[in-house]
Amino acid sequence: MSSKPGSLISGLRRRHERRRRLFPRALLVGVGVGLVSSFFRAAVDRGEDLRAALLGNLHPRGVLGLLAFMSLGAAAVTLAVLMVRRFAPAAAGSGIPNLKAVLHRARAMGGARLIMVKFFGGAAAITSGLALGREGPTIQMGGALGSLLSRRLRSTAHERQVMISAGAGAGLAAAFNAPLAGLIFVLEEVQKNFAPGIFTATFIASVTADSVSRVLFGQRAVFPTLPVAAPALAAIPLFILLGVAAGVLAVVFNRALLATMRTMDRLGARCRLGFAGAVGAAVAAIAWLEPGLVGGGGRLVEQAIAGRGLVQSLLAMVLLRFVLTVASYGTGAPGGIFAPLLVLGSQTGLALGLVVTATLPTL
Repeated sequence: MSSKPGSLISGLRRRHERRRRLFPRALLVGVGVGLVSSFFRAAVDRGEDLRAALLGNLHPRGVLGLLAFMSLGAAAVTLAVLMVRRFAPAAAGSGIPNLKAVLHRARAMGGARLIMVKFFGGAAAITSGLALGREGPTIQMGGALGSLLSRRLRSTAHERQVMISAGAGAGLAAAFNAPLAGLIFVLEEVQKNFAPGIFTATFIASVTADSVSRVLFGQRAVFPTLPVAAPALAAIPLFILLGVAAGVLAVVFNRALLATMRTMDRLGARCRLGFAGAVGAAVAAIAWLEPGLVGGGGRLVEQAIAGRGLVQSLLAMVLLRFVLTVASYGTGAPGGIFAPLLVLGSQTGLALGLVVTATLPTL
């Protein structure tokens, strides 16, 4: 009987020692991910400014300007895809499936090379106007940075897995200034594990990365909102309808995305590069006509939250953005789909809201 209290005390000491080692490391991961995510955000912002400046300079040249802009778009996307194929194939797309495989010990986590490809390839892809978000790259770069730091600090295998998870959550937190979203993303989507060590380390890293991002970019929300009055109870069925519509759209989107990826896997390397260039040129042509429709779509979400839009144009925009997002992700360029999905969801919600306002003004 006397051995049980001793075993309990010994176990508590081991857990305390693990926390003493792990939590300062999670803080360090958060600082590193916050800086990398902030630099990436700045690069993407400058890239979008460059795209707008090029449009302004080339528009007066008419058809020649359009051809030049389409060529630049095709070259940027092709370059991003080439970087992935040559230097870090795991950096393709959002990188989240690869991250999950790493945490399930099915693959090894990339290091500095993956971070570099994800950073510069992602910046080139989003600058070209592809309908991709910066949260995918920041999540995978965060996981890779956590892995790098764990190696430098001589961590155990378990500590390395926790630091990779914490880095991934910190990447999402810094991308959207949402530390709780980073924590929930890791617990429910990536790790599927609510162990206290993972919970606390991810929370520390996410809050730290968010704080670093706010220090560098200010306290402004990524998607600013105005106060909204609580809806009437009679409107609850409409929100259920919106949820059903969003769910159906999500199923169609997932199937279209998977079908596109399967098709791309069957193509040869040259065909895939040709497809990437064609998508880059097509996106540039759309940007030439309507610059606000391309890119991650942050401004489109802000407009939807503000309630600006017409039903017909919103439905057309949802269809166009749907195709753009699937095609952009299908190129294999680095980039996430969280932000583009927010565009689809917000535009769908606004369209339904406008229909309800027109048909049921008293609700």
